Amino acid sequence: MRIPKLEEMTLREKINQTIVVLMEKGKTSDIAPGAAFFFGQIITEADEAGLEELRDYVRDLAEKCDIPPLITSDFENGCGSMVRALTPLPFMMGLGATNDAETAYNYGKVTAIEARSIGANWTFSPVSDLNRNRRNPLVNNRGMTDNTDLAVKMLPEIVRGMQDHGLSACAKHFPGDGMDYRDQHITTTYNTCTLEDWKNTYGKVFSEMIAAGVDSIMAGHIGLPAYQKERAPRFDMPLPATLSRELITDLLKGEMGFDGIVVTDAINMGGFSGWYDTMEQTEIESFKAGCDMMLWPSKNYADNLEKAILSGEVPMSRLDDAVSRILRVKEKRGLFSENRQLFRDVTDEEKDFIKAFQQHCAEQSITLLRDKAGRFPLSPEKTPKIGISVIAEHEPAKAEALALKTEFEKRGFTVSYNDADKVSLDETKAFYAENDLILYAAFSRPFRPIGFLDYTLGRAKKVQNMFIPDHAVDKVMVVSFGSPYFVDQYFEKAQTYVNAYSMLSCAAKAFVRAACGEIPFMGTSPVELMNSKGFVKA
Repeated sequence: MRIPKLEEMTLREKINQTIVVLMEKGKTSDIAPGAAFFFGQIITEADEAGLEELRDYVRDLAEKCDIPPLITSDFENGCGSMVRALTPLPFMMGLGATNDAETAYNYGKVTAIEARSIGANWTFSPVSDLNRNRRNPLVNNRGMTDNTDLAVKMLPEIVRGMQDHGLSACAKHFPGDGMDYRDQHITTTYNTCTLEDWKNTYGKVFSEMIAAGVDSIMAGHIGLPAYQKERAPRFDMPLPATLSRELITDLLKGEMGFDGIVVTDAINMGGFSGWYDTMEQTEIESFKAGCDMMLWPSKNYADNLEKAILSGEVPMSRLDDAVSRILRVKEKRGLFSENRQLFRDVTDEEKDFIKAFQQHCAEQSITLLRDKAGRFPLSPEKTPKIGISVIAEHEPAKAEALALKTEFEKRGFTVSYNDADKVSLDETKAFYAENDLILYAAFSRPFRPIGFLDYTLGRAKKVQNMFIPDHAVDKVMVVSFGSPYFVDQYFEKAQTYVNAYSMLSCAAKAFVRAACGEIPFMGTSPVELMNSKGFVKA
């Protein structure tokens, strides 16, 4: 199959290339889109038996499209983060804690191998934001670090690992999230860096991703006031990047020289809406600003863009530029190859590699912040009875936490396990009295639930009560399988504290191995942490 020429394509064929449709269970696309995002039950419920059903959706869409579509999803921490039957990898901050470029490359490689097995050829990852505001509700452990040098060491390697193995990468979210404390799912947010600071941090990260050849960049519903001179027509406020010609055409494509695809973040997010009279107009303004692909546009988007082009509101050159970028990426990733296979089988050797890598990455990430009580290594002789108390706002995390109980019991410990949301002070005291060591397993991650990564109701009460029993400080040990900042926010008095970053059984197993002295604690904190003496590096 040869790459189509622009002059051979109809206007509607070109417009359709700019659309990323949302594929959901029981639904099919009524157009031949440029790309399809697989979501919901199609992939989150895809166990081993459901993988073939997922592939059927890909086959059906491929048969409909004369121009092969990009197939994508948010494979932010491996394909198992979206597809139940595939392999979840430690969250990006856990990868950052490994501080190892080869591990970053293999992180991308593993993601690509599994993505290609289900027909995916594009991923909306890696998250390339810097988590410079610990109150940011979206980045946290989804991001790698707050440190520019670490980010530029690791992120380009992920991209190379993905794209060397046939999976287009996407750096997100330009011009960079992690400065604001708000959520662009709900409202427009802003990167409040000075221009000099932005160029030395976020700008440097995205520049290095461009230099690494990243195929696409996702525009966020995020403004950069230090760069923007224009203000929105109806508000005296800078536009988000998804609507800003200054940020997309002038800065990203112009000054920074990016020649790949610029895709919007989801158009149904609150940060995108309200800037113009109608959503239909907002979508056209986004395309005019320089965004090449629209993520989940309205049903009337194609009709409206066609009218805007025929009327001269949107020049044909803008559409041709967008389509050229899309086709170039498809050609680079082999979508027009005569010998192209829709699905790539995973070899037995690759399966072994993926399984070993998942555990290797988790073990490299486990970060010991302090052990003032001298608890490590643990042994059944020193502390035969361990009480595990889980603190999690996200119910499925409790099932993952059971891996802690299983792993300690394998090593001869007697384990009491409590994942109740409400525990009285008397129950807490009894739990302490029955056990030699109390391990608080703190779980958290963005979106689970939406909002700040704070504990509420019964979970907060558990924290409140944790040091009230006599000698509690000496008995308590905390491991966070989520936010790295809980050490300051809730557990500053804990004498023994570990960051494990990821709400996954592989991280639980890695923590137990390190805690029992089978492997060393190898991780280094990828973010600045704080104690009563100020900011410190772990």
